[in-house]
Amino acid sequence: MKRRTYALLLALALSASLLTSCAGGSGSDSSSSQSNGGVSSSQTEDQSEPDASTPDTSLPDGSTSQQPAPDGSTSQEAPGDAVTDEPQAEASLSLDTNDFTLFSAGSSHTLKATVQPSGQKVTFTSGNEKVATVDQNGKVTAVAPGTAKITVTAGDLTATCIVRCRWEDSKPSNGGGSSSSGGNSGSSSTPETPETPAPAQVDLSAFYTTESGKYEFGMVTLADAELAANVYPGLFDIATEQCLPYINMMTMNTSEIVLVQVTNSSDVDKVKSILQSRIDAQVEGGAWYPSAIDAWQNNSRIVSNGNYIMMVVHESCDSIVSDFNALF
Repeated sequence: MKRRTYALLLALALSASLLTSCAGGSGSDSSSSQSNGGVSSSQTEDQSEPDASTPDTSLPDGSTSQQPAPDGSTSQEAPGDAVTDEPQAEASLSLDTNDFTLFSAGSSHTLKATVQPSGQKVTFTSGNEKVATVDQNGKVTAVAPGTAKITVTAGDLTATCIVRCRWEDSKPSNGGGSSSSGGNSGSSSTPETPETPAPAQVDLSAFYTTESGKYEFGMVTLADAELAANVYPGLFDIATEQCLPYINMMTMNTSEIVLVQVTNSSDVDKVKSILQSRIDAQVEGGAWYPSAIDAWQNNSRIVSNGNYIMMVVHESCDSIVSDFNALF
């Protein structure tokens, strides 16, 4: 009985010892004794080590390498690799003027065309060759009073200009003629030529007095030969019966009138050429002010009747021309 009891107590003691040993092995101590007397560590390793599942994209200099796009290209282009297109020059075609006036048959003006890109062939055409013609150098020549459109083309480009031809055709001088009178069929008669009376002298000074009373001409003065030689060179070198150049002495010159009666009808065109040169010089900048240049370009007329010639620059130029023609 005592042996059985002792054996039971010994078994309980061994059980308690085993329980105590198991409890100590599951504690928080991270060290355990090895059978060879060494110590093993169960501490968790440093989690800051790189994850092998994520590739390291950093470069030695600390920058980040570029990842290829699905098409194999990179998201950024290296400096200097960018390609820029050179700006293309815009195609254009223009003329040096889009409106001008010619004041006598045969007078001309050469148009200048500018085309981009340069080197293209340009072609000139006139919309009304009965009024003005144009050659392939751009020279426009007046033919008859009226208006014509000049067109210049270069490939698909087009530009236009209006040319105004303004002058009055000369009236033929009164000349003699013959007339015949009819008689009975059995009789004959010699046709008589009536004597044509010479046309009456037209007083150009009186005409100016009348017109200057109707229309304001500003500060005009009757120029002598010396002053006229500067403004109308050659005018007083022509034989005339009357020569009355009324020149505007104002800086803003928008009106002027010249009245001439030549001795020889062959000098009519010479006088008209001198007067036309005055208009051209004023239009090309001699009039200085834009409004004055416009007046000389658009409000100037040269007309002749027989041996009488008039040049007038005035806003009422057409009415003055009508008054002048009514003298004959």
